[in-house]
Amino acid sequence: MNCSPNEDNRRILVVDDEDDVLEFLKIFLESLGWTVTTVRCAEEAFATLKDTVFFLVITDIAMPQMDGYEFISRLRELKLDSRLAVMTGFGYNPEHTLVKINKTMKYPFLFKPFNRKKVIEVVQNAWDSFHGRVPPVPA
Repeated sequence: MNCSPNEDNRRILVVDDEDDVLEFLKIFLESLGWTVTTVRCAEEAFATLKDTVFFLVITDIAMPQMDGYEFISRLRELKLDSRLAVMTGFGYNPEHTLVKINKTMKYPFLFKPFNRKKVIEVVQNAWDSFHGRVPPVPA
């Protein structure tokens, strides 16, 4: 892997099937000094995660081949050090995968369209946690 967890890892992986979301997050986060890799599906994310440690993985909930809940469940099985955040363009719906994730896993949520301050807060909290500056969020 390219980075040990003890280094100041500034890498973020963004997983979404929408090009405009990937482009916005890449431009916005890189303008703040983060290193951003974007992929369009869970399988691309798994391939990328084999070679590189990211301090944060931001994933969409609604994706074609594998939804965010399944993706996060598989990531947890891999026991990666990466912190996770979830994004969605859907509001509250009791049948939505977002509710299922929130009942079983506690990760920060980003709603589309993005609140830039919230994105900054989620990324900074993940970076602090990954680098041992605050305790990790319990999964």
